[in-house]
Amino acid sequence: MDIDKFIRKYAEIIVETAINLQEGAPLLIRTEIAQRKFAKMLTEVAYSKGASIVSLDYSDPELDRLRIDISRDDEYLGFVPSHIEDMYDCYLKDGWSSISLRGPEFPDIMEGADPARVGKASRARSKVMRRFLKGISANRIAWNVCLYPSEAWAVKVLGSGEDWESRIWEVLVPILRLDSDDPRAAWREHDTELKRRCEYMNRARYDRIHFKGPDTDLYVGMAPNRIFAGGSCATQKGVEFFPNIPTEEIFSTPDSARTEGTVKTTRPVEVLGTQITGAWFRFSAGKVVEFGADTNRGILEQYLGFDDGARALGEVALVDANSPVFRSGKIFYNILFDENAACHIALGNGYADCIENGTRMSDDELEKTRCNSSLVHTDFMIGSEEVSVFGVREDGSEEKIIEQGIFVI
Repeated sequence: MDIDKFIRKYAEIIVETAINLQEGAPLLIRTEIAQRKFAKMLTEVAYSKGASIVSLDYSDPELDRLRIDISRDDEYLGFVPSHIEDMYDCYLKDGWSSISLRGPEFPDIMEGADPARVGKASRARSKVMRRFLKGISANRIAWNVCLYPSEAWAVKVLGSGEDWESRIWEVLVPILRLDSDDPRAAWREHDTELKRRCEYMNRARYDRIHFKGPDTDLYVGMAPNRIFAGGSCATQKGVEFFPNIPTEEIFSTPDSARTEGTVKTTRPVEVLGTQITGAWFRFSAGKVVEFGADTNRGILEQYLGFDDGARALGEVALVDANSPVFRSGKIFYNILFDENAACHIALGNGYADCIENGTRMSDDELEKTRCNSSLVHTDFMIGSEEVSVFGVREDGSEEKIIEQGIFVI
């Protein structure tokens, strides 16, 4: 396998297709210092495609963990420099494109950390980033979340470090559609199928979505003005882009007051930097009223206590078990990939662009239409080959959407 060829194709897909970089546009890349090499390649491609400037915002998870562990006063963890919020406001105002490049150098960096301290630091950061993330969710700018494999992450996915780089790219190439003669055309073709599924759901206008499987009997209430979206989007200025690469989901924003029933997760999920397995929830009147987990229940409790919206749904997403992510047979321990392997729900903030005219609504107007509002948004995978999904009409009749993991619409 010519790994370098595929890596170059991947960088080009992210810049040319995922964010559809426009001539003269500035580009922000947010990533860890461990991703310096691939960030440099993205920068090179961006300048060759006409970027006016590329700005790198690096983070170091080891330093974040040091702060959690040895900061002398818990109150210090709530401090975030005020200029950060202003800086991210400028990225929106000035029309930057944004790439969030994942691929953790230390996938389990927050394992064993004090949950209360992790929660305090995360809450402070979330407050500062809220306007930027709301701007992104409203598609004010072109943005993309992608991943480049680190050795530690690849070893976790593969189970061993032997020949890890070749083996992980063997897994990633079909998922990223890099094995196609024309990956850009392959993503466009895939986008067409996602749009077809969205159109079906938007015509059907189901009153509720019903998930049924082992330890799962969940009803997610919708509203008449909800829209299913998936694949490519367009900015408010009309620039088409892909928010995620890979992307296999179609998703919408539920009615935050109408989730009922029980559900158990089917894949691990990272919450506040810590892996949680075996999470389960019971909902009543839209809110989580009982919950548990096989591991790190304390972190999950911190998350659910973030704010009032952390216990209600902001997203429901449908994913086919024929997706190349699911077919790989791997658990990726990364939400970008794992959310594209299985149907999922998200606890936290809802998407304004999945509500008719939602991107033009004020916060108060969105609240009236019961779009959930929160500082957080985390996906929990609930789909598998044992889970079926039904659309429920207002008269209570049901139509099968997914049968044992596979779309039938």
